[in-house]
Amino acid sequence: MDNRLIYDEKKKRYINRIVDDVTFGVSRGECLGLLGPNGAGKTTSISMITGLLSHTHGVIKYGEKNLNETKFGDLSLGYCAQYDSLWELLTVKETIEFYLSICGYPRRDIPRYTKELIEACGIEIHTNKKICEISGGTKRKLSLIIVICSLPKYLILDEPSAGMDPFTRRYMWKLISRLKNTYNTATILTSHSTEEAEALCDRIAILIKGRLVCIDTPKSIKMNHSNTYTLEVFTTDPEFFEEKYVKEQNLFGLSSNEKYDVETSMNYQKYSVKIRIENIANIFSVMEYAKEHNIISQYNFGQYSLEQVFIDFVNQSK
Repeated sequence: MDNRLIYDEKKKRYINRIVDDVTFGVSRGECLGLLGPNGAGKTTSISMITGLLSHTHGVIKYGEKNLNETKFGDLSLGYCAQYDSLWELLTVKETIEFYLSICGYPRRDIPRYTKELIEACGIEIHTNKKICEISGGTKRKLSLIIVICSLPKYLILDEPSAGMDPFTRRYMWKLISRLKNTYNTATILTSHSTEEAEALCDRIAILIKGRLVCIDTPKSIKMNHSNTYTLEVFTTDPEFFEEKYVKEQNLFGLSSNEKYDVETSMNYQKYSVKIRIENIANIFSVMEYAKEHNIISQYNFGQYSLEQVFIDFVNQSK
C-alpha cells in the first residue's frame, strides 16, 4: 500500500496561474517544508491539498485515496491553518475537551487526556483562562493540540510558529518533531523561515511565483545550488590582512576576472566569494597561519547558509 501524500502536477488558475505544475510526494514519517516569499503560492497549495480550494488540473492523493473521491472524514488529516479559529469565550481546558469528544475519546478518559496535552505543550498556567485572555503564541499551541487530538496520519501546518517568540517557537518545533517521530506522521508545513524549515524538515521545496524551483534535503540544496562561501575575519588591521593575504597571496584562488565582495567595519571583515572546492584546503592553511602569528584573532569560514541560498533563488526570479 502506498501511504504517501501525493500532490501531482497541480495548477490553480485565477486570471493568471497562481500554482503551476507543482508535483511532490510526502512519505509517512517525513516532513516536507514549502518555502517561498509572499505570494509564492504556499498557502494556495496548502488550501488545495486540504480541499479548501479546488484544483483545475492534476490529482491529490492521500495514500491510495483520491481527494476528489474521498470523504474528508476518511482521510485522517490534521490541518493547522495560518490563522487560529478558536471560540473566544471557551477556556483552554473546555476547548481541548470539546475536540477530544468530537474525536470519539471515551468521556471518562477526556479529563486525563486533556491534562496530558496541556502539560505536553507547557500551558498549564492557562488551563482555566478564556481564549480571549491568552497570547497569540499560546493560541498557536492550542491550535496544534486541536490538530493532534485525532492522531492524524497526515498533518498540514500553515506557518505554525507565526507570531511566536523564539523560546515558544522552539518549543513548538519539539512538539511537531515528536508527533512526526512518534506517530509516523506525514507532515507538510509552510514557512517564511529557513531556520524553521531546516530545523523541522527532511526535505524542502522552494516555490517561486507558483513554480517549484527546487526540492531536496536542506544539506543537498546548500551543496548543489551554491558554491559561494563566506569568510569572517576578526583582526586589528583589516587593510593589511586584505592586501597581504587576500590580494598578494590570492587567498581564494581567483582568476583575474573573478571578484569577491567584502564588508568591513572596525576590526571585522566579511568576504563573500565563489570558491572552487580544490582551493578550500589552502584557505584553512593560510587562516591558521595568520591566527598562529596573531595577524587575526579569530575567523569563521563556511558555505552559504540555506537562507542565503533561498535569497539567491528569489533574486534570480526578479
